[in-house]
Amino acid sequence: MSIHDHIQLWDQVQVRVLDVRFMNIQDSEELRNYVLPTSAFVFVTGRGQLWLDQEVWTTSRFLLLHGGKGCCLTVEASGNGAMEAYLIFYKSTLPANVLREYRIMLIDSNPFEQSWAAEPDNPLELRELVLEIHHCWTEQGSLNKLQVKARFFQLVQLVLRQRVQMQGTEQLPSLSEYVLRYLTNHFREPISLESLAESLNYSPQYLSRKFKEQTGVTPTEYMIRMRMNEARLLLTTSEATLNEIAAYVGYPDPFYFNRVFKKELGTTPGQFRLKHRNSLKKVSKSTGKETKESIVTGPSGRYPVIDDDNHYQYTGEEELKMFNNLKAALISLVLVFTMSACGTAGQNAVSSDAVAEPEQTAAAETKIVTTAFGDVEIPTHPQRVAAMDYLGTVLALGVRPIGGGQFLMNSPYLEGKLDGVETIGDSIEQLMALEPDLIITLNPDKAAYEKYSKIAPTVSIASITFPTLKDEVNYFANVLGKEAEAKKWLSDFDEEIAKIRQDVHDVVPADATFSVMHMIVRSSFLENSLDEEDVTSTSCLDYKLQKLSLPS
Repeated sequence: MSIHDHIQLWDQVQVRVLDVRFMNIQDSEELRNYVLPTSAFVFVTGRGQLWLDQEVWTTSRFLLLHGGKGCCLTVEASGNGAMEAYLIFYKSTLPANVLREYRIMLIDSNPFEQSWAAEPDNPLELRELVLEIHHCWTEQGSLNKLQVKARFFQLVQLVLRQRVQMQGTEQLPSLSEYVLRYLTNHFREPISLESLAESLNYSPQYLSRKFKEQTGVTPTEYMIRMRMNEARLLLTTSEATLNEIAAYVGYPDPFYFNRVFKKELGTTPGQFRLKHRNSLKKVSKSTGKETKESIVTGPSGRYPVIDDDNHYQYTGEEELKMFNNLKAALISLVLVFTMSACGTAGQNAVSSDAVAEPEQTAAAETKIVTTAFGDVEIPTHPQRVAAMDYLGTVLALGVRPIGGGQFLMNSPYLEGKLDGVETIGDSIEQLMALEPDLIITLNPDKAAYEKYSKIAPTVSIASITFPTLKDEVNYFANVLGKEAEAKKWLSDFDEEIAKIRQDVHDVVPADATFSVMHMIVRSSFLENSLDEEDVTSTSCLDYKLQKLSLPS
């Protein structure tokens, strides 16, 4: 149907403006998956992205959008500053005595149900008109209602005039809109920035830069946001396992998914789901009824209903009745995302040749330490240390770890010093559940190191690296930020050794010769599960706690 046929239909229909609403969306906030209860014009100012179902448009200044009843609207602000959105809801009906040809035209192509968006040719004139409509609507006087209808038809006239002028010219999507549409449909798949840029005939650097200028984030960062959005929805609305959700949103490695989720949302997927369920239980207990979300951020989000002639109902042919205070409902739909601006994750979560996903800047200060697998960035003052090895050294420096490796946890030299420290077995899931911010190990296996490093920064270093006990203590003092404690411990240790040396001289003649043997009882379990270095290695606290047995 041509635009001239649309104009004829606008001339024939009876129109009633049902509601006018205003939203202010701050940076990185969004109105997500809001189902339009009736036809609507949406006028936005500022920088951001707008979706109607699977169609997406970007804007840096002004954008006018139209959607029909049942369309799913998402408005997302990006860059610095706020994004303003005016929603004008209306209902159009053909009179009963209208000519049959108009009814056929409406069936053939209904302009009141179509989705489209355009940058207005006259944005300031349109903005002033929308502001007047909103002002007159909020006054709620009978004369103001007539003014709303008059201003509304002025808006329609401006829109139709521009569409007539644009007739015959195809408005192609911008580069950012191409990328957004592709990511929207394929964000669960392995995506290479290089292949995406090549398909659009741009360099990866140019594509990433132009996309970030429009949206405030890189394509990779935006893909992470979409994946986390989907994961959060699945965690709260399904019984799928964490592994199933991770794979579905594009992370074959559940450990890496856990890490990315925590960096983006500040909590692990399991804790997020548990917190959501507990909140529902609390509401259910207080009301004595089954709890259901009144406002859903997923695809089922709808307009609230009250009995007020200024509003309308959602179903049937009756006019939909809108909630007097939509603003509160819209605010409830806003999802706040904290995007990082720096850091990278060395994982092939996108694809083997894709750009690495950016890591968030750590909330705490970090430093670099040298390990068996190169330099590693760790927290300056780690709070949740998992000591898979070197447990005695960690305790000696005044750090209470959240967990320790099973072998050292059974050491008789550490008996009575491990209250509150959890024994970590072979389960990676158990270690992940403890949420360490630092892992210490001497395991030389690179595969084991890579598993650990996906959970938290990992310091892996063999015990033979340290020529003396003092070197070991000072190394981990630097790792744990306990230099002062190390100095005192070594001083106390030297004093104790001097005392023991004197005790030996008092018992053993100066010209006597003897041997000292350190016996280790090895069980079949240890033979099968630990290597030589695991069994024979010890720590400074083990040395300190051993009692010297000498013949009288």
